[in-house]
Amino acid sequence: MLDGVKLTFLGTRGNIEARTRRHRMHTSLMVGYYGRQIMIDCGEDWLGEVDDLRPEAIVITHAHPDHAWGLKQGAPCPIHATAVAWEEMERYPVDERREVTPRTPFTVADVTFEFFPVEHSTRAPAGGYRITAGRVTIFYVPDVVYIPDRAQALAGAKVYVGDGA
Repeated sequence: MLDGVKLTFLGTRGNIEARTRRHRMHTSLMVGYYGRQIMIDCGEDWLGEVDDLRPEAIVITHAHPDHAWGLKQGAPCPIHATAVAWEEMERYPVDERREVTPRTPFTVADVTFEFFPVEHSTRAPAGGYRITAGRVTIFYVPDVVYIPDRAQALAGAKVYVGDGA
């Protein structure tokens, strides 16, 4: 725990068949801040499981199956995603849709998120989030080849979590 911020890795598996005891569920991170929780990404493995997790909101990095298909049946909370991701998820029965604009911070449960576009895939543009809660800043990007604005994305970050899958 970092000054009230708790990161819980709910899943770390990409869109592959291989599974192990520690690498079985699709990528998802729960950001906790003084008892409030925000989920980042909700891949297909999480379909039907979101209600049990009870996040205040879900923030999506991109609309690949291992990051967003767990929302195909909707969600009990607001969902934050870019316009490009919403185009891919247009048929998902999500009542509370929030559009994320790159480099425009937004706040959920006293945690501020700022989306940074990254190079990952031409089919599903992706991004990472600069996450600030209290005095702690973290940068999280679960699928990345290159971070164009990495100096700004990582400035002052105490923790960087990235995966070049």
